[in-house]
Amino acid sequence: MLQVSLTPNSKARQRSAPFIDTERSERFRHARLAIDVAISSVFGIAPEALWRNSRGVRDIAFARQVAMYLAHVSCGMSLTEVGAMFGRDRTTVAHACLKVEYRRDDPTFDRSLDLLGWALPSLVTRSKTH
Repeated sequence: MLQVSLTPNSKARQRSAPFIDTERSERFRHARLAIDVAISSVFGIAPEALWRNSRGVRDIAFARQVAMYLAHVSCGMSLTEVGAMFGRDRTTVAHACLKVEYRRDDPTFDRSLDLLGWALPSLVTRSKTH
């Protein structure tokens, strides 16, 4: 749930509630595991770096944006669901998706993203069986 703060010196919006574990979110837990494997392997970062509350360095922030994009596009999660999984607002996820889409003009990046988008659903399915 998004909370609004009325104090003048604080941020107007706070991050959404943590990802809630329900039966419906079983697929999303598998997606998170698959995203950990895929993004940490491709970008060479520690998996826990994706899930930190702070932005981190530019490389980690971009890897997180790609992870959000893939969760939305390849795993079929809504922007709100992706935001909850990453501890971010849905508008942050929308911004991340837009940034990734702009980078798709680079043919090498576009091909890499296509391969990740193709592999991620397979990893999600595989994590269910292990």
